[in-house]
Amino acid sequence: MGWLWKVMPLAVMSAALCLPVEAAGPAQPGSLNDVEGQVTIGGRRVTQKNIGMAQVPPGGVLATEAGKAELLLTPGTVLRIADNSSVRVDSALLTDTRVSVMRGSAMVEADRVYPENHIQIADGNSTTLLAKNGLYRFDAQPAALSVLAGEAKLTSADRTITVKKSHEVMLAAGTKLKARSVDRPKYDELYAWSDMRSRYLANASAQVAENYAGGGPGWAGTGWYWDQALGMYGFIPADGWFYGPFGYPFFSPYWAGYYWPAVGFGYGGYGYYGRPGFRGGYYGHGYAAHPAFRGGVAGGGRVSAGPSMHSFAGGGHMGGGFGGGHR
Repeated sequence: MGWLWKVMPLAVMSAALCLPVEAAGPAQPGSLNDVEGQVTIGGRRVTQKNIGMAQVPPGGVLATEAGKAELLLTPGTVLRIADNSSVRVDSALLTDTRVSVMRGSAMVEADRVYPENHIQIADGNSTTLLAKNGLYRFDAQPAALSVLAGEAKLTSADRTITVKKSHEVMLAAGTKLKARSVDRPKYDELYAWSDMRSRYLANASAQVAENYAGGGPGWAGTGWYWDQALGMYGFIPADGWFYGPFGYPFFSPYWAGYYWPAVGFGYGGYGYYGRPGFRGGYYGHGYAAHPAFRGGVAGGGRVSAGPSMHSFAGGGHMGGGFGGGHR
């Protein structure tokens, strides 16, 4: 796997890495973290081989035809675009990250938004500032913002409004800025793909955090870290553990050696917390789930875990069809 190269953090928000130099470069806003199908950066085709090395520079455009792509923003925040979509990176600074949605649809998963972050997404004639952790969707035709989780500050012309969870705003020119309640998110292909990618992201984060259990040698704080096994970056926070907006957990290395073994996590397979209404799950040998969630993982096995956790049987997709455990 080669020797490891780390990049020390910048303030609280780090572009820290643990990576073989021959496999990936430093992660920063604009780094490509996944690609499927027909994807270009600045008109040049990119593939899976470019993950970990390709970046969209300021002023550069990431575009898809029949394909999808995942772009790293600040540590803990990723942007994903659907088929027939394009975005332009306007600024790639950790304290000033700006992206414009030019065509199609984009979704931003913000697992962690730090006070020092300033993440803005331009869409139509408006600009959205991500104010909290959450899940945000942007559509270009017709222009619209949907806050599936979290909170955003939307500015158009000289007016700014706060858009909260389960609300959307139409952004077409001449349309009055008004947030309206929506019963449920748009469960289309972009949403499903983002859900799946969030699982991968949590898996990559868990595998890399395991290497620094207890804050061991090489740990450089909050940031993106390269997972050689999955060939992608994972996000590792420096403080505690938490759920992302899709319901998958992220752990700091200080919890890796203490919490994971107690609930059946181990190298070579991890269990994941399912989301309400979903069965099955992802990877792993045994697993546990928080009482607020259903679902599980592949692989079989049974794990018992403390008074606030539950024991589950195996099954699940990637391990022999959908099914998984249940509460």
